[in-house]
Amino acid sequence: MSRVLTAIDRGVELLVAALFAAMLLIGLLQVFHRFMLNSSLSWSEEAQIFGHIWIVFVGIPIAYRRGAHLYIETFRDMLPPTLGTGFDVLVELLWAAFALSLMVLGYQVAQVAAMQESPGLEIPMSYPYYGMVFGGAYLMLVALRRLAGWRPRRPPPVVTPT
Repeated sequence: MSRVLTAIDRGVELLVAALFAAMLLIGLLQVFHRFMLNSSLSWSEEAQIFGHIWIVFVGIPIAYRRGAHLYIETFRDMLPPTLGTGFDVLVELLWAAFALSLMVLGYQVAQVAAMQESPGLEIPMSYPYYGMVFGGAYLMLVALRRLAGWRPRRPPPVVTPT
C-alpha cells in the first residue's frame, strides 16, 4: 500500500511540474508570436489561467503533505500535551472537511460551468473547475493518511550550546 501511495504522490507532483512546464512554454510561444511574428495567439492566456487554477488546487495538498502550510504552533504550544494532541487531530479533521467541501462544491460549480464554452480554447468551462475536484480528492487522501497514521507531535530537540 505504501508503494501505491508513494506512486500517487509522485504522479501528482509530476502533474504539477508538467502543468508548470506547459504554462512556461505557452508563455514563451505567446511572446514569440507577439513580438517576432506580430500576431497574438488567441488561446494562450486562457490556457495559462486554466493551468494556474489546476496548479493551485493540486498544489494545496502537496504543500499540506509536506507540512508547508501555516500552522498555529504558538497557540498549540500553550496547550498541555493531551490537549495539544487533540488540537492537532482537530486541525487534521478541518483539512479533511476542507477537502470534502472542495470536492462537493467544485463538482457543483463544474456542472454549472459545463453549460458554457471557453472563448479561446473552445473547451467546456467545467475543465478548469475539475481542478478543484481533483485537488480536493487528493487532499482528502492525504488527510485520511495523516489521520490513519496519527502520532502525537514530538517537540523539537533542545540544543544546548557547548
